[in-house]
Order: sequence, then C-alpha cells, then structure tokens
Amino acid sequence: MANSQDSLSQRRWVIPVLLLIMLAGLVLRTWNVNFDRGIGSHPDERSTACFYATTIALPDSWEALRDPRQSPLNPLWDQARQERRSFTYGHFPLYLGVAAGELTQRLAPLAQQLGLPEETTALMARAGSACDGITVAGRLTIALLDTVTILFLFLLTSAIFGAGAGLLAAAFYAFAAQAIQLSHFFAMDPASTTFTVMAVWGGVRMVQH
Repeated sequence: MANSQDSLSQRRWVIPVLLLIMLAGLVLRTWNVNFDRGIGSHPDERSTACFYATTIALPDSWEALRDPRQSPLNPLWDQARQERRSFTYGHFPLYLGVAAGELTQRLAPLAQQLGLPEETTALMARAGSACDGITVAGRLTIALLDTVTILFLFLLTSAIFGAGAGLLAAAFYAFAAQAIQLSHFFAMDPASTTFTVMAVWGGVRMVQH
C-alpha cells in the first residue's frame, strides 16, 4: 500500500516537471526562429527549402502519384528538366515542412486580423511557396520534432533507470546548446535523432515485455 502511494505521489510531480522541461526546450528551439531574415546561412537548409521544398505538391491524379517521374511529391526527380536530382535526406521531414508551410500560409489572414506585426504576417502569407517562408515553417517543424525527442529521451531513460534519471536526461537534452542550434534550421539531423530515439525506446520496451 505504501509503495502504491509513493508511486502515485511520484507521478504527481514527474509529469508537471517533464512538461516544464519540454516547454522550456520548445521555447529555446523556436526563439527568434527567423534570426537570419531569409539569408539562408545553412547550405543544407537553403538547398532543402529553396530547391526541393518549393517543388513539392500533391499530384493531380493517382497515375501521377504512382509514377516517380510525374509525381510532384518526388524530390529525386526534376519534372521541369526531366532529370534526376540528388536529394540526400529523408522525405518525411521534407513533407512535414512543406505541409507546415501550407498551414502557415492559410493562417496568415487570421494572424493579420489578430494584429500580428506586418513582417510576420507577410512571411506567413508566402510560407507555402517562397523559399524564406518555407524555411521558417520548416524550422518550426524541426523544433517540434526535437521537442518530441525530449519526451522520448525521458521515456527511454525512465524505462531503464527510473523517472528521476529520465527527467535528468530530458533536461540535459532540452538545454543542450548543439540541439538548440540545430533546431533553428530546416535540416534533417534533429528529425533523424527523433526517430532514432523512438526506435531505441521501442526496442527497449520490446525486450522488457
């Protein structure tokens, strides 16, 4: 009975602390997300946002979807030039970034009505098509994925060493300078980290159960 009460008491403070850590991590990863004002200071990000993301769209038909040389979802093929392209990253984060850009663009009129700064609403209005707008939408996507990494680091460490160690691991990663820096770019490294940690956590749980 005492062990059950201790476990319940522990849960009451673990979850709020974890949420605070994740919130702090999210704020640090989205703070001043448009820091370079469209300069494109990261070469991989500039390539992803300007040369690949701007060409991604939903196909007009099932036939186009099934044909890699017709589908606008295929970043490996240049439809305009009809030649192969060397996109060397995972497709899923690219699709998420493009979808975030489309959503951000649709929210631009609402942001304008709410009185957001003109520079912000103008950037949102071109987030679905222009390079600099897609870049910021992609950065926000990567920041969210890296915040998910904080959660799964907690789950992974807790499964092995307990909730206290899980919170410590989550906090270390939430405030890690390199993780914060990489999350400020529409690059695929943080996204890869997210799914790697999820896979390791799944493997641990499989062994345990």
